[in-house]
Amino acid sequence: MTPVAFLRPLGALWVLLAGVALIAAFVAAAIGEPHLAPLFGTTALVAFIPGIFILSATRGLRSKASALDALGLALLSWITAPAMAALPFWLTGYFAPIDAVFEAYSAVTTTGATLLPADDLPRSLIFWRAILAWLGGYATLLLAIGIFAALDRDVPAIRKSALLTLQSDDVFSHLPLAAKRVGIIYATLTSLIWLGLLFAGNGLFASTVLSMSAISTSGYTVADGGLLATIGPISTLWIVVGCLIGSLNIALFWDVLRDRTVLRDPDIAGIGALIIGLAAFFVLGRPGTPFSDVIDAAFIVSTSGFSAGGGVIPALAATIFVVLIGGSAASTTGGIKVSRILLLWKRMGAELAVLSDPRSVVPVSFRGRRVRETALVGVWSYVLAFVAAIGFGTMALTATGLDFETAFLAMAASLANIGPLLDQSAPLASWTQLPDQSKPILISAMILGRLEVLAAVAAVWALFIRK
Repeated sequence: MTPVAFLRPLGALWVLLAGVALIAAFVAAAIGEPHLAPLFGTTALVAFIPGIFILSATRGLRSKASALDALGLALLSWITAPAMAALPFWLTGYFAPIDAVFEAYSAVTTTGATLLPADDLPRSLIFWRAILAWLGGYATLLLAIGIFAALDRDVPAIRKSALLTLQSDDVFSHLPLAAKRVGIIYATLTSLIWLGLLFAGNGLFASTVLSMSAISTSGYTVADGGLLATIGPISTLWIVVGCLIGSLNIALFWDVLRDRTVLRDPDIAGIGALIIGLAAFFVLGRPGTPFSDVIDAAFIVSTSGFSAGGGVIPALAATIFVVLIGGSAASTTGGIKVSRILLLWKRMGAELAVLSDPRSVVPVSFRGRRVRETALVGVWSYVLAFVAAIGFGTMALTATGLDFETAFLAMAASLANIGPLLDQSAPLASWTQLPDQSKPILISAMILGRLEVLAAVAAVWALFIRK
């Protein structure tokens, strides 16, 4: 891979981050915190100068890049952008250096793990966390639509999208088109949620933060406590809508304009079944709050981590199971993804049919396409790698001094990109209690979750090992 193909998209990302930092500086000045505006301006300069230099130096140059090359770029992007975004957290004095880095990576990966609650932060940092999560959600969608689609050609619609047609030998040639289309859909859906929250009686600031947090499934709020108590039932329902939109394949919102049959997509049915099933466990675990239980189930399935009523989550084992599944492919959710679980379910049915009649041949099909055996092996490999990452990560965290339960919950929450899970799992569990030496491990898990584990390994190979 040539430096041109590698650096130019990275430079564009840094310039975009600089623009987001300037927006945050403007917001800080507008909401009565002008003394914090220069700190966001610092991030803008740090990101803009090398970004615009790269774009200027590579202007007019063309170079092909494969999907594996693009994965190397994705890994470098997830490493560098949050590191730049950590500056305001640190310079404001609210976070130590390692805590600032943790907070930034948590936001950009849409994990939503927080070391300080919203009530203890200035509003400009609350906005900064939310807009970083929104940008991270956009980057996640672009990664799935513009890069991952070229890797899973044998898997029907696991990561593919009708938004565009990819060339496996030159993924970056379509990246600008993907960025434009995904950006329009993402911004439009965010605006609809923002309008709903605004008309529900929330102020401009709260509506903006909550709409960005909902669509990115990051779970950031403007005030501590359950949503029903802080913003009311109508606004909470709008948050639910935003989280469910974020949990669906972004391509559905493009395709539905031309084909209404996409509303029968198996991912939608799978997500609905997970919500109903988990809500039933919640109702049995804490009778008397069915409305809150259904809402909390939707938040868990979308890996957003919002809480309707606050307090400890009931049925923790069922919650962890659902969290590790997550939402749709090409969404802002974390986890293994519903599509993969449905494929494995179909494979299990085919195997049982063969056992009942060894002479039979039962092909596995998904979304109207036959699935190759190599694709099913790939899905199994991903699931096993995901589980292995939790196991090895848990062992590494226990070596830093954490007890097994906290280490497992923290690793599962980081890898599935649902940070609030740890705070809601037990009365004494909290991100603030983690030792500093555990935070680099958890940051790595957040990135692994966004790059989907096996793709992260391929990205490391593309960056540092391959000649």
